[in-house]
Amino acid sequence: MINRSRHIAAAAAVTVVALAGCAQPGMPAAAPVGVDAPAMLSAVIDQVYGTPQQRQAGEERMWLTSQSAIAACARTKGVVYGVTPYQPMLPPTEPAPGDLLGFAPQRADFGVATRIEMLAKRGETPNPGLPAASDDQARWFTAVESCQDAATTGEKLRVPDGQQELEAKLVDLLGHVQQQVAPDLTSQYASCMKTAGIDARDLSEAYLKVEQKFPPVSFERPSDPTTLPEWADAAAFEKKVAAADWACRESRLDEIVSAAADDLQKFTTANTTRLAQVADGWKAMPSLAQTLRATVKTNTAK
Repeated sequence: MINRSRHIAAAAAVTVVALAGCAQPGMPAAAPVGVDAPAMLSAVIDQVYGTPQQRQAGEERMWLTSQSAIAACARTKGVVYGVTPYQPMLPPTEPAPGDLLGFAPQRADFGVATRIEMLAKRGETPNPGLPAASDDQARWFTAVESCQDAATTGEKLRVPDGQQELEAKLVDLLGHVQQQVAPDLTSQYASCMKTAGIDARDLSEAYLKVEQKFPPVSFERPSDPTTLPEWADAAAFEKKVAAADWACRESRLDEIVSAAADDLQKFTTANTTRLAQVADGWKAMPSLAQTLRATVKTNTAK
């Protein structure tokens, strides 16, 4: 969705040179001499969140494992549940740790138009195991719904072991830096966005405003939502919100990211082993998904 200039360096990955003097009490220390803070942040984010390909492989791994568990449970209840091949539900996106304004990437859009168009053109397909007779369908749905808890184990396989704990630590660290360096960022952002005609105080609200602008679309059968009268205006609004989002926080980001450098160094030092384990877990994810793809029997819809 965006280029590699992402993570806040947007202008350029400028090498941060520490200024003379000491940090104020309670404030993050200045960036160590010669440390490229944007590059360090980008490297840590890649280790914690993986690449778009690796994250998609994690989603496929979760899907195939969860669906297989539901199918096995359904068999014990006397019904057939077909495991269908994995299909992405979202377009690739760049991570925005904790949706923090000071550390989110620049966006050309929020991926809403792309997601709706992808799902609508694909359309929903009934499960291959769904019986044709309506009486049998009721029993089938009851059995399958009672098996949803079986998918819990598979859901944990979406990310490597230890990733969620490491992500929580990183978000907590970055949130603390943002609050210390730019405590007024949220209010400034809200005011700026309102001036641009968008009532959003943070990234989640900006995303919601974009979603609400799009017309209702049925995914029951394949269709082309781009032909809807309201579509063009909604797609243009999405790009407007993305542009305003960046304009309303870009000027503050160098300061915030630079201030995070010292804490990020301490984070990588304290979590060297965990970061390596999670990064290795992400690297292994595509092959793990491929193995499941080859071993799990899947069925296409009728």
